[in-house]
Amino acid sequence: MRYAVAGGGIAGLAAAWELTGSDPAAEVVVYEPGRLGGKIHTPDFEGRPVDAGPDAFLTRVPEAVQLCAELGLADELLAPAAGSSMVWWGQRLRPLPAGLVLGVPGKVSAIVRSGILSPLGAARAGLDLVLPRTDIAEDVSVYDLVARRFGKEVALRLVDPLVGGIHAGRADELSAAATVPQLLAAARKSRSLLLALRGTSPSGATGPIFLTPRDGLGRMVAVLVERLVERGVAFRDVAVRYVRPAPGGGVTLDGGERYDGAVVAAPAPAAAGIVEGMAPDASAGLRLVDYASVALVTMSFAASSVPAPEGVNGFLVPRSAGRLMTACSFASNKWPHWSEPGTSVVRLSAGRFRDHRALDLDDETLVDRLAGELGAALGRSLPEPTSTRVARWPAAFPQYTVGHLERVASIETSLRAASPAVALAGSSYRGSGIPACIGSGRRAARAVIAAGVPAT
Repeated sequence: MRYAVAGGGIAGLAAAWELTGSDPAAEVVVYEPGRLGGKIHTPDFEGRPVDAGPDAFLTRVPEAVQLCAELGLADELLAPAAGSSMVWWGQRLRPLPAGLVLGVPGKVSAIVRSGILSPLGAARAGLDLVLPRTDIAEDVSVYDLVARRFGKEVALRLVDPLVGGIHAGRADELSAAATVPQLLAAARKSRSLLLALRGTSPSGATGPIFLTPRDGLGRMVAVLVERLVERGVAFRDVAVRYVRPAPGGGVTLDGGERYDGAVVAAPAPAAAGIVEGMAPDASAGLRLVDYASVALVTMSFAASSVPAPEGVNGFLVPRSAGRLMTACSFASNKWPHWSEPGTSVVRLSAGRFRDHRALDLDDETLVDRLAGELGAALGRSLPEPTSTRVARWPAAFPQYTVGHLERVASIETSLRAASPAVALAGSSYRGSGIPACIGSGRRAARAVIAAGVPAT
């Protein structure tokens, strides 16, 4: 059997891993004109590997942990050394209240003590306990789901920076079904969302929430590519322009090469072009997926000049605060091996859906603006950073707007009708985190294997 994978991000690489693992005799070709690994990138910063994209993966979704174990990397995984987070609100950093589930409080008393809400906002949050049950449609925005129960301050000051930050999106546009299904399920189960969440809090879970290889996520990609080469996978430095069903079974690519199946692991706009000729309805649906662009600036300072709170891995910035910065990671607190003793490394994020300011600024201005905001958050003027690195990620975060999962199901149905030998994978569909992308690649591989009638 011969298979093609269009796209060499982590989803495409995971698809190739699954294809060759399920059939060691299979021939697999991965087409990727850019850097293998996609948004996973770990270049050196001041002589040490420091991620320029995501820096860890979630363990509660098991696919990344499982893949690392299969690659022999389990003993290299580290958990963050600092575990608490803060919110920059009202001119100061405030601890995130304990017991939050994606920004939604399990105890009103905790958010009252945090000072993130006004007295009126805290009182409004407590009304969730006495308000009648809320009727919920098939899908609603995250903002609507939360604000109906707790009021707009909880939605804007706690949920939006957490859920919106994960997706670089807006809580008033993000789909609750696609991004916070546990909140949606809890709201449907109980009259009070607060009481329902007390039974679903992850506080009873054991082990670290996040892990990463000591040498960065790029280490996982490098080992995965090495193992794929050992399995005979070929890598071609070209983009796939289209896939078509082939007479007698299988598919052909734009170069005329024939395969028994293909996994399309490209971003939705590219995937739309690849499948347009064979599944125009699926292509039209793919073109509806919008994206947010972000920038990630890494800086180093003398440790004495950046008084990061002990045990704090960083802070979030609510969209309603109007800042350029969306989040700060005190990287030397979180990953002490990233910096020399006496040096403090921080990573500052900027850019949200419909907020293009960060991408419109040149590197020097972006660094200056973010360094100024970091100083304001810490309550002191900062010196010039000793080193800086700007990583720009245009169209990096797919936006799961209300109705997203229904649209994805329709796309998949249309594509399956055109050819069951073609499947989609990647962050544009049912999860944008690293474990979700790995899972999507492996599921897509299994789908094309199951469809496999050998091409003649």
